[in-house]
Amino acid sequence: MNPQHISENEKSIIGKYPNTYTYSKSMAERSLLKNHGKLRISIVRPSIVISAYEEPTPGWTDTLAAGGGITFACGSGLMHYVYAANSAVVDLVPVDYVCNLILAATCFTAKSK
Repeated sequence: MNPQHISENEKSIIGKYPNTYTYSKSMAERSLLKNHGKLRISIVRPSIVISAYEEPTPGWTDTLAAGGGITFACGSGLMHYVYAANSAVVDLVPVDYVCNLILAATCFTAKSK
């Protein structure tokens, strides 16, 4: 498929997925589940990853993409308010929590049957 064809047919290609990012994640997970053989696997799917809570240092980030930009702006005082509905849920998780979860999941997967 050439890029123009993909662009013109994106919705029919990705189907129920809201965007190409979630589609490609699903493809990778399905491929891993299908081809892992006897290798034990675990899939960790954190929500929106933001800057560190404590490690390596509070507020550490290597990107301003996704939630990094808004947490940086709020944390540095550039932004004082985020307007949202009272019922809005913001599902953010610090990068050090995600790293610790991945390490724990790896250990648990390696030890479980």
